[in-house]
Amino acid sequence: MNCRPTPRRNQDGLVTVAALLFLIVLTIMGTSAISTSNMEVQIATNDEIHKMTFYAADGGADLGTELVELNVACPTGFASDDLDIGEINIVDSDFWLQQTGTKNPSDTDRDVRIGDDAGNHTNLSIFGKTEFGIGGAIEMAAAYEGKGKAAASGGVTLDYEIYSQHQGYANSESIVALHWQHVVGNEGTCQY
Repeated sequence: MNCRPTPRRNQDGLVTVAALLFLIVLTIMGTSAISTSNMEVQIATNDEIHKMTFYAADGGADLGTELVELNVACPTGFASDDLDIGEINIVDSDFWLQQTGTKNPSDTDRDVRIGDDAGNHTNLSIFGKTEFGIGGAIEMAAAYEGKGKAAASGGVTLDYEIYSQHQGYANSESIVALHWQHVVGNEGTCQY
């Protein structure tokens, strides 16, 4: 009988070390995936907040064009300062007569506030000037009538700059500028 001693090959320790290394790699990959997911959620949330703020400011500028038309229809502006039309507060009743204003409306320097003062609101600054139309000859803006007169085809326009600043959630802020042109003689009736 041939009895040869055979060396024992106990590889149980190697399997344990390989399993631990595999678990460490999986843990690092899982932690990295969670960190990336959290960062993506934060980016998406910030993007949503800033888009909401931008669209609120853009909507405020659009609303400003309607307020210009309503304000121009009244020969001396709205009836009084501090006029409330729903959630709209008119701070300066004759803003359509202003030739200068701020390009950065704020809580302390504004013509119109949309919403409440509790933090989520839009401030508007509206100002403009009278311009004679192209091709006009003898023209005048009759302020006492609230209309312009022209002897030629050019006519008179009121050119406005509307700046809308919205303060949103998480200290987000957006300012939108809009140019609006009102053709004198196309006023509606004074409602306010």
